[in-house]
Amino acid sequence: MDARRFDRLTQALATRQSSRRAALGGMVGAGLATILGQNLVTAQDATPAMGEMMATPALTSPTGKVTVRKNGSAMTADEKEAFTDAVLQLKKTESPWTPPLSIYDTFVLWHRDAFDCALMAAHMGPAFFPWHRVFVRLFELELQKVHPDAFVPYWDWTVDQGKDAYLWQDDLMGGDGDPEHGYTLSTGPFRRGEWEIKIFDFDDRVRNPSIIRDLAGSHLTPKLPTPQEYEDALNIATYDSPPWNALAPVDKSFRNFFEGWRDCTDDYCDPDVGMQTTCHGPHPLHNGVHLWVAGEVVLAHEVPAAVMEAATPVASPAASPVATPGAEAPTPASSASILGTMAANSSPSDPVFWMHHSMVDRTWSTWLQRHGKTYVPVSGAHFGQNLNDYMWPYQSIGLNISPAMVMDSLKLGYKYDTDE
Repeated sequence: MDARRFDRLTQALATRQSSRRAALGGMVGAGLATILGQNLVTAQDATPAMGEMMATPALTSPTGKVTVRKNGSAMTADEKEAFTDAVLQLKKTESPWTPPLSIYDTFVLWHRDAFDCALMAAHMGPAFFPWHRVFVRLFELELQKVHPDAFVPYWDWTVDQGKDAYLWQDDLMGGDGDPEHGYTLSTGPFRRGEWEIKIFDFDDRVRNPSIIRDLAGSHLTPKLPTPQEYEDALNIATYDSPPWNALAPVDKSFRNFFEGWRDCTDDYCDPDVGMQTTCHGPHPLHNGVHLWVAGEVVLAHEVPAAVMEAATPVASPAASPVATPGAEAPTPASSASILGTMAANSSPSDPVFWMHHSMVDRTWSTWLQRHGKTYVPVSGAHFGQNLNDYMWPYQSIGLNISPAMVMDSLKLGYKYDTDE
């Protein structure tokens, strides 16, 4: 994107979001796109973008310690307690970026609003991996402010696939939803009454304040990914391909193959939800894990009475001063979709999101080790998706960071227990 086009877009966003900008300290809901050359094809070859020297230290530990992210199945009792306690504390601590929201709910807000059609920051595009890498690392650093030894463990869902696996026990994520109470969570540290959801999807008209899970209940994805499906993804040597969205051919796009879009025919802007895609195939790998945890999707007239009774009507987040720029109020809907929490755009409201996306990020590390630190496109995709584009919302909190800057997790201060 050239500078004039970027200026026009940011001016349009600023105009339509003027009241929200005042509430958020004047941030603009877009990343600064910087095109540094048309012949760059790998991160190693890329000329460092402006702000690189500032951005990378912001994602490392102030102590210089390298965090080792472990398989959740190998965590000690103390490590589980440090992780869950720190998550609970972030839920209670006011955000320095979006008060009066908590730090935890700010991350939920960012993830939800990243689906905004004008932003398209985090999904259905090449920046899927780098955007979530920064997202999880920032969260991990906040955890470490509470407990210096905390880290975001990964859930290897190719191995630990049962509904009774270690992560669904009371000392970590808690278990399955309770069907007698609308599939809301009643066990573990994030159970009903102990964990209150504050950020909801714009089209969620019920807005249950408790986590909803129906493990393995999804007709779209009744099974978790197999080791062979996982290996098939890693064997795709091309990072991504035109048209740089959910329509990219999966045999030529590791990113799209792993993100989980199949047989897609178009991208479109849904006025309630944000950027969406029409896909007729299955929902494997990343997308499938979200759906497997969440369970089925039902319409408002199918909602169990217990869910309706437990739901707390709240004002639309779109009318709230904490709604981020680029997130417009939804149009009225005749019926509401009630989602298992992990199926929503606000999926980080279920803390298992972090274990899932630590596994997603570990997968990118493995792919980079196998195929080299290669990223495309350099230009030509939606802003925020190109190699040297600054990504939203990180620039709005003073972190100028692009996909080119985050290709090496060790330079960000962490690695995985399986890294070479």
